[in-house]
Amino acid sequence: MAILAAVAAIVCLCASGVLAQDNEEVAAITARVHGTFVDKAGGLGVLSADMSIIRFEVRNGTVTAIGRIEGALADSTGDVLGKVKKELALPVAGVASTCNQLRMDLAATDADILDTPVHFDREVAGFDSRDGARPKALGALCAAARLLQEKPAVDSVARALNDIAIAVKNEATRR
Repeated sequence: MAILAAVAAIVCLCASGVLAQDNEEVAAITARVHGTFVDKAGGLGVLSADMSIIRFEVRNGTVTAIGRIEGALADSTGDVLGKVKKELALPVAGVASTCNQLRMDLAATDADILDTPVHFDREVAGFDSRDGARPKALGALCAAARLLQEKPAVDSVARALNDIAIAVKNEATRR
């Protein structure tokens, strides 16, 4: 019951969503991220946030999604410990693309959030070019789809994902 209350509190705090960022970067690819931690009472606390992926890098030989998370951290009794606005890096476990959609699996990882060690669950991030009035980033999505049919090097995958992020950002700033 306490975890349910914590999730409800977090959902209320996250309701403003990904679009209410106070930085100038426009999100291209989004994911809902969840994490857990052991709170001071020994119970299971939760983190629930929206992640706006801004860019991709290769870290330790793995494509890594870099983005900003916005959400809240709550303890096992449901008390919100704080709002979270933080950059987060999640390893990309797998990527698939068509000319209309991008889907990627984000690997589980651990990160320090509000001075609390949080374990992030494996999540799925994506982008659909058909969201909105007109298709976006079709060229970059198709190029990524062609690239992924081969066995590309990780730096090529990161570059293709960055091309998608840039194409969507440019489309959003034109409006």
